[in-house]
Amino acid sequence: MEDVLEPLGRFILRIIKWILVEFIIELILKGIGHVVLKLLTFGKYPRAGKDEGRTFAVGFISVAAVFVCLIMIA
Repeated sequence: MEDVLEPLGRFILRIIKWILVEFIIELILKGIGHVVLKLLTFGKYPRAGKDEGRTFAVGFISVAAVFVCLIMIA
């Protein structure tokens, strides 16, 4: 019985992991990057459909900078 349920459990955990990672990347990093780009460029960027890579990169750099600042404070 254990041999049958173990692969099913791994599959379910992989799906949950994929959903969480996708959630973090899509909503948090791209969302932060979108807001930061809008603020820094006074609403000119990001353009719809053209700056997806930049949005992700700016979001990642922004989150990394916040963590570095928090570490330096503590």
